[in-house]
Amino acid sequence: MLETVERVSNELIASLNMHGPPSISIPFPPFNKEAAPPPPPPPAPSLASSACGKASSLARKHPLLFTAGAALVVTAGVGTVGLLTGAGPFAPYAKELRRRHRFGSRGVVEDGMLKEAIVILAPSPVPPLLVPLAASLLKAGYIVVVAVPHVKEAEALERRLSGLNERNALRVLIYDTENSATFPPFHRSLLATLTLRFPSADHSGQYTAGDPYNPHPGHIPRIHAFVSLYPLNPSPPSQPAALPALPALVSPGPTGHVPILVTLYPSSATLTNPGAFANQILTSNHRLLGANLAAANNVRVISVFLGQITLPTLPAIITEGRALSRREQAKQRLRESTASATATFTILRDLVVGGLCGVYRNIAARAGFGAPARDYAQFESRLLRIIKSRCGTQYHIGQRAWLPTLLQAVPARALPHVLSVLPELPSETGPAPAPPPKTLSSAASSVPQSRSASSSDHEGGEDLASSIHTAGTSQSADSSGLEGSWVGLDPAT
Repeated sequence: MLETVERVSNELIASLNMHGPPSISIPFPPFNKEAAPPPPPPPAPSLASSACGKASSLARKHPLLFTAGAALVVTAGVGTVGLLTGAGPFAPYAKELRRRHRFGSRGVVEDGMLKEAIVILAPSPVPPLLVPLAASLLKAGYIVVVAVPHVKEAEALERRLSGLNERNALRVLIYDTENSATFPPFHRSLLATLTLRFPSADHSGQYTAGDPYNPHPGHIPRIHAFVSLYPLNPSPPSQPAALPALPALVSPGPTGHVPILVTLYPSSATLTNPGAFANQILTSNHRLLGANLAAANNVRVISVFLGQITLPTLPAIITEGRALSRREQAKQRLRESTASATATFTILRDLVVGGLCGVYRNIAARAGFGAPARDYAQFESRLLRIIKSRCGTQYHIGQRAWLPTLLQAVPARALPHVLSVLPELPSETGPAPAPPPKTLSSAASSVPQSRSASSSDHEGGEDLASSIHTAGTSQSADSSGLEGSWVGLDPAT
């Protein structure tokens, strides 16, 4: 009887499991016990534990590589935190980083005082680039000290730049490389100039008050760079001329800062051309001087090769102010225009199109193609960035500035035939002077000229007395660093 009941129950359960719904699972007897639930699946490993496991496995396989990577990460982290906070040994680097971020390519201003000076060394006759270059550096917030060989050239330079608002930061000194006796007075005058304070103008054009001859120690400027224009001599000598005493000039200052040397060359003077033999001698001598100066004094020497550049006229140099950027112009137009969708779309469209055109002009200027490469504004912005750069020793600015460098690989015999089919190369003496401005009538032009001449005589007379000088302090030649010069001075000096 029991066997029959067990057999029937087993058949019934088998039939239900076979023909019933799949979700129903009837356990086999005995019915008084419950089936044990299946064990839960193991938990998935977390991302942190997985990364730790892989890192530990990598550390066991490559211990040296793991140690180097960990040291690099720790060093980068500590350096980043130090630069951001300016703590500990990173304080000077953090200060320099914030200063570069704040001023960019402009001169440093602290407590309303100009802190960086640029010394321009010019030959006689002075290159046409001297006046616009000095004006650009003055507008960029630098103290500009110009060294010219003769007093007449110094007076003419200050007279031409007397209309600038920043003329108070201009000093013109006398230094003739052909007469080594002019160097000690020039050097003393240069050191005396760096003991003055030079206030910067604020947005309203007002200057900080104070006695320029009694500066605070933190207001004393330093020489940031020397800019040599000797290779741009419009009338280069046929024989090798005397070189400037740069080893005595480019020396560490009281704070240990070493100025850089930026030399401007005509790019065409690097080619073999019998008609420009004097320019080739001048360029070669100054390139050798820069190379030996870098090897002897550990000075950073930058060579800038110039192509065709359209120099601005004197009225444009004097009257030209700071131009608004495209974004500032768009904001000003949005404030002045009516709040209509069409006007807003037009302004934004002009902003985008202007940005694309600006990108094209920058690319063309760097490649030396077309009219953008001849624009003086492009030369000005690039030169200011070069002066503040921390790397690079050779640059090309201007239209077709790269072409003479590329043609150096052409054999000398085949070079005339190649030049006959190429466009005109840049001048061997650098950028040509700007054409005189057009006037409507002689009567209309005589009034501004007489007015500017009278104002320059009135304003520049007092400034010339303090700016153009060849004697300064009573500092002796023994402590002026003249004994460290191996070129540009007589042995007896």
